[in-house]
Amino acid sequence: MARPYGSRDAEEREYVPPVQDKKRHGLVRLSPMVPADVHAAAYANAKAAGVSMGKYIAELIRRDQLDQSGRPVWASEAFGDGQGELPMTG
Repeated sequence: MARPYGSRDAEEREYVPPVQDKKRHGLVRLSPMVPADVHAAAYANAKAAGVSMGKYIAELIRRDQLDQSGRPVWASEAFGDGQGELPMTG
């Protein structure tokens, strides 16, 4: 059964760099699954900027502001502090 959207725990995975193909000038594929409204917004924003979705997303990532611990400054607001509540027993 497929996992629900956004359910993967980033801490359970280790980064493995993709293999770069010389034919693609050092570019590698980034294929996230997003809700349709997010896709439409990204497409519209990229079109307004006059660039491809790939260039638009790459620039968003390059400009992402990080806090002292290396976490995006907006992450706590969007995802919480990263520590879920412990289950109640009794």
